[in-house]
Amino acid sequence: MSDKDALFRTALEYRHNAYAPYSGFAVGAAILGGNGKIYGGCNVENISYPCGTCAEAGAIAAMNADGERLIKAIVVVADGKDLITPCGACLQRILEFSDTNTTVYLANLEGIKKSYKLGQLLPVAFHEESLRS
Repeated sequence: MSDKDALFRTALEYRHNAYAPYSGFAVGAAILGGNGKIYGGCNVENISYPCGTCAEAGAIAAMNADGERLIKAIVVVADGKDLITPCGACLQRILEFSDTNTTVYLANLEGIKKSYKLGQLLPVAFHEESLRS
């Protein structure tokens, strides 16, 4: 099984664990870390909407909890009319542990349908260099 297939299967599996009682919109994500391990996450809603967590953020947290700091690729899977991309905050989170050439795969329940480089989805990113004067 390829890394891409393993990422998709993991994202799909984690999507089933999503806690989305308010929106009914379950999302799964899976990251391929620099160490070759795959880390999954799912969205977790909260009645106080700003307190929810995106699937991508959950996968990033799992990766960091394992001591890994490099995202080589990420898959995001949902069952919607259109493919979903990571939100702006998650794109920035992904960039924190990768670079603009990192592959972001978008999938529905049937499989991966599109891929982008992170720089295509976040063309004017806020980088660490932005903090330096």
